[in-house]
Amino acid sequence: MIRHIVLYRLKESAAGREKAENARLMKKKLEALNGRIDGLHAPWDGLDDDTKFRCSTDDSLFKFSFEGNDSTLTLEPEYKDKMSVIYEDRVEIFFSPDTLMSHYYGAEMDPAGRVLDYQAEYYRQFDYTWGFKTLKYTGDIKEGHYTVSGSIDLNELRELGLRLEEGFYMGVFRADYRKDGSVNWYSAVITDDETADFHKPDMLFKAILKK
Repeated sequence: MIRHIVLYRLKESAAGREKAENARLMKKKLEALNGRIDGLHAPWDGLDDDTKFRCSTDDSLFKFSFEGNDSTLTLEPEYKDKMSVIYEDRVEIFFSPDTLMSHYYGAEMDPAGRVLDYQAEYYRQFDYTWGFKTLKYTGDIKEGHYTVSGSIDLNELRELGLRLEEGFYMGVFRADYRKDGSVNWYSAVITDDETADFHKPDMLFKAILKK
């Protein structure tokens, strides 16, 4: 049985209301329901993109997919280990049981089928020796375009403390590198931050698994 994940809209920040000159910051931080996000945002660079994120579940799996355009696809030519993903184009998904990010779990995936996964504690205390036990995913690269799709067992997410039917917290992100090493960082939520930092509670949104 397919079940939808409702992604809850978050209110605009007080700082955003004060900065009325910037109309973009007056938008809702997240405008997506029923497991659909169309477009990510890089307000620190004044950019938006057309990345599509989808998620749903069946009786046993959390399923997700990313689809994005990329004319400057950058992958590490001398891949050594999972840490090489840091220097690549990739999409990212975070899971946290709470808004504090006291414990959270990330998977950063390139379209070549490689992943940097970890557990972490706020602020930026990473354990890279950890990894998802049941994460499965594939990437597909075409000219100017790539997709990443995969799944994680619902039981594993529950073991990590996520209250799927009551509410948990997610982040959805993308790193878009250029050949010269510059990068634009995109997020599903719009913040008032002047620089990108995904490892902060205000980068998350609430999700609930609905029958």
